[in-house]
Amino acid sequence: MSETFERLPEDKQAKVLDAAFVEFCEKGYEQASTNQIAKEAGIGKGTLFYYFKSKQTLFHYLVEKAFDIAQEEYLDKINFEETDFFERIKQTTELKWAVYHIHSHALKFLAYVFMHADETVLSVELNEKRKIAEKKWATVLTYNIDFSKLREDIPQETSLNFIRWTVEGYRQELEAQMKQLNFETMNNEDMRPYFDEFYGYLETLKKIYYKKEEEE
Repeated sequence: MSETFERLPEDKQAKVLDAAFVEFCEKGYEQASTNQIAKEAGIGKGTLFYYFKSKQTLFHYLVEKAFDIAQEEYLDKINFEETDFFERIKQTTELKWAVYHIHSHALKFLAYVFMHADETVLSVELNEKRKIAEKKWATVLTYNIDFSKLREDIPQETSLNFIRWTVEGYRQELEAQMKQLNFETMNNEDMRPYFDEFYGYLETLKKIYYKKEEEE
């Protein structure tokens, strides 16, 4: 951790971090320019290297910061006591959008790190942290879920794949809509109609892939 950087006001830290998150995400580690990061952050290159000794030090700091944000603001807040698959999707979707609203650059950077894990040079400690994070992310929609509710005449994996593809397709469509709006100024109430529409689709998926409730 850079103690000097950590002592900066939060808004100044955020400006530097967001500039770096975007630059590494868009250009990758090798092509990322510290000159461009400094320019976008509104500081001199010398100041950037005063905070971080090298490009690699900065990159590793970003990785750790992104992991911490994902862990503390998303993973730690998921209610893994919820056993219904569709309720878990609802919960994690709202939670993820709330985090994305504040830390969109960090989450995009984290996705970049996961996607380019084989070509990203990290310390042993950060590599271990990445593996733990990946493992937990993989269980978000599986851990403690009651899959006995799914129809038995369709293979479980097939049902889950179709649900996942549908949800992911809607997410991409919603993300495209958000790019046309001023997403940063939207609050939870502004997002509510989109969530309600999404939950309507989930109810339809539930009717398709869950067993019909036995009549009393």
